[in-house]
Amino acid sequence: MRIKYIAATALLSIGALGAAAGTAHADPRAAAEVAVRGTEQGVGYVAAPNEAGTAVVTTLDTGSFRLAAGGAAVLLADAAGHTLTTLPLGVTAAGTTAPLAAAVSADGRTLTLTPEAATPARDHLAQLVADPGTEARKMHNAGIGALIGGGIGAVLGFFLGGVGALITIPIGAGIGALIGYSTP
Repeated sequence: MRIKYIAATALLSIGALGAAAGTAHADPRAAAEVAVRGTEQGVGYVAAPNEAGTAVVTTLDTGSFRLAAGGAAVLLADAAGHTLTTLPLGVTAAGTTAPLAAAVSADGRTLTLTPEAATPARDHLAQLVADPGTEARKMHNAGIGALIGGGIGAVLGFFLGGVGALITIPIGAGIGALIGYSTP
């Protein structure tokens, strides 16, 4: 009877390895288009990041963009030339305004918005990522999480007849490590 459990565990392991190997050698999927499409007040639009991912490009089906006097905003007009809305060239978050540079195409149908300077939030995130203490803390949390997850996996494996622990301990340790690494 014990041989059946070992054989079943071996077959499950072989199946999992075969599925993982087949997935690892599969052709990569084509990148999905990231865009927002819609129609507002009779003006159709498509907004998407540029190829470098450094700006947002919005293209209109009808209507046009134009810069406001003074260059502090962009005006969106319908096909008849009536102004529908005004878009300020700055995003305010947490009391700080990040300026945006606007480029309108010659026909007025394409608007490209690019951040002008590094924002304090981006600088703060870059500092946290570059801090070696952050990475060390995450690795410590991952180790503790792996130990706790492995312990939970051992308890579950014990209730599955003892041999089940061969599967539940690594799974529990992996899940615990991921949870531990993702905590701040």
